[in-house]
Amino acid sequence: MRELGKIVRIVDGKGIVQLEAKGGCKHCGMNTFCHATGTGTRELTLGLHGRGFKEGELVEIETPARSLMTAAFLVFILPLVLSMAAYFIVFRLTGDTGYGLLGFFGCFVLAEVLISRIDRWFGRGSFFEPRIVRSVDKRMDVA
Repeated sequence: MRELGKIVRIVDGKGIVQLEAKGGCKHCGMNTFCHATGTGTRELTLGLHGRGFKEGELVEIETPARSLMTAAFLVFILPLVLSMAAYFIVFRLTGDTGYGLLGFFGCFVLAEVLISRIDRWFGRGSFFEPRIVRSVDKRMDVA
């Protein structure tokens, strides 16, 4: 996924990149709320990796598709699969639906804890981090 942004500040070799709201924001039911709370624009702190970017420069930001797919799997699919497996195992062992549901929800909570640990572990690396791909011609319209 690629987006355009503007480097608004450079602090300690990292660029604060401001991303504008997408076109879909105009039609979203939360549009008024987002802009009232200041979340209409997003800011990311990204490494510049020694490249000569300057404040005010337009840049292209990329988040690798592999990272997006992995994150979606970890957040949505993994807890559901683990919880369903726990339900069937507990139901098979006890023959009681109530215990099966208890196993489902217990495993769901454990899966969420596991995801938070994975997030902390990968969060220290650059696997999920978007990166600045290139500078964009300043004459280009960002809208």
